[in-house]
Amino acid sequence: MTHRQFEGWNSYGRRLAAATKAGNRDWVRLPYCRGVMLAEGGKLFFTGKACKRGHLSPRNEHGDCTQCHLMRLAERRDAV
Repeated sequence: MTHRQFEGWNSYGRRLAAATKAGNRDWVRLPYCRGVMLAEGGKLFFTGKACKRGHLSPRNEHGDCTQCHLMRLAERRDAV
C-alpha cells in the first residue's frame, strides 16, 4: 500500500464513525474517493455516506453501493 495524501480530520472522523456504525472499521483503510482508488489500482472505496437506499458500505469502481449490487444480483438470480 502506498501513502496517500491525508483527507482531513473531519472527513476521516465521519468515515470512521460510519464504518464503526456499520460494524466494519477496516473500511476506513479503503480510499476515500473514486479518483484515489483508480490511482492506486483498487476495486473499492468508502465515502462514509449512505447510498440512496440507506446502505453504509463500500462502493465499487462504478460508484455503486456493494449491498445494492448484491441485491440486484439476487433479484436476477431469483427471476430465472
